[in-house]
Amino acid sequence: MGEGSAERREAPQLDDSDLEFVRKIARCFVKLVPSAVPFDELLSYGTLGMMDARKRFDPARGIPFHVFAHYRIRGAIYDGLRELSWLSPNAYKRLRTRERSDLYMESLAESASGNPSRTAAAQLIGQVAADMSVVYLTTEAAAQAREDRPRAATMPGEDICDLGRVLDEVAKLSEQERLLIRKLYVEDASLSEAGKALGLSRSWLCRFHAATIRKLRGRLGIAAADPAPGPAP
Repeated sequence: MGEGSAERREAPQLDDSDLEFVRKIARCFVKLVPSAVPFDELLSYGTLGMMDARKRFDPARGIPFHVFAHYRIRGAIYDGLRELSWLSPNAYKRLRTRERSDLYMESLAESASGNPSRTAAAQLIGQVAADMSVVYLTTEAAAQAREDRPRAATMPGEDICDLGRVLDEVAKLSEQERLLIRKLYVEDASLSEAGKALGLSRSWLCRFHAATIRKLRGRLGIAAADPAPGPAP
C-alpha cells in the first residue's frame, strides 16, 4: 500500500509507547530552539508526526516502524517551528541544516539492509561524512547567494571552500535537480512543498535529494574519507 492510499485511512489512535517515543525525539530539539519555545509545543508538533507515521506506515516496505516514525516526527517538528517567525537567524539556520541532513539520513535508513561487514560499514561512514559536508556547503552557498555576501566558507579543519564554485556546479545539474536545490536550500520550502513542486512523494524526494547530493559531491571533487585501518593482527 502506497502513501496515496494511506491518506484514506482513519486517524490512528496513539498508545503510551507512541507518545513516549515522541517525547524522546522532542527532547532532542530543546537545545536547538530558544528557551521561549514551550516543550509542550514541540510535543504537539511531534504528535502530529507520529499520527502521520501510524497512518502511512506500510510494513511491506521492510522498514522498522520506529525508523520510519523517527523522521516523520522530526519533520513535523521542523514544519511547526518554521511557522515561528520570531526564531533568531542562527536558530533557524541550525534547524534548516538539521532538516536537510535528516532528509539525507532518511533515505539512507530506508535503503539499509542486512548486517554490513566492518569494512563496508567504515566505507559507508566515510561516504556519509563527505555527503554531509556537501549539505553544509550547499546550505552556506544558498544563504550567501541570497544575501550577496563573500562566497567562501570555513569547513571543519579550517579548510576554506569557494562557495561560488558550489553555485556554479549546482547550475550544471539537471533542471529537476536544480529545482530541488532551489526549493530546499534557496527558498527554504518545506519537504511537502518541495515534493509537490517536483511531483514526488516524501520517500522519492528523500532518494532524489540523496542522489543529487552525491552527484554534487562528485562534481566538487570531495572524496569520501578512507576507512580507518583495523587493528594489527
